[in-house]
Amino acid sequence: MKKNELIIIIILLVISIGGIAAFYIFNATNQALSVRVSRQGQVLTVLPLSKDHTETFTDASGTNTLVISDGKAKITEADCPDHICVKTYPISNPGETIVCLPHKLVVEVITGES
Repeated sequence: MKKNELIIIIILLVISIGGIAAFYIFNATNQALSVRVSRQGQVLTVLPLSKDHTETFTDASGTNTLVISDGKAKITEADCPDHICVKTYPISNPGETIVCLPHKLVVEVITGES
């Protein structure tokens, strides 16, 4: 590897790491975080991430159980065939989502209570 190639690689790494750091700094917020649960675009509920809570969402397509604890939200149970929503890591940052496609359920972290 030539010296110029090494310098270019280092510069690209610094720019990448700087971009990632800037993303997290600008997305940091002092507002309270909430979890918005919706099905087919209709908001079912908005729950604060600061309070521990368990709620089950049921309709004709199936059932999902959402657990909020320690400032993180997670689907712990679902009767869908693939369980991708259950295998998804807990969410706690604005913009993160958990989606259950068979049940058309979307759980997303938002700022504020809107």
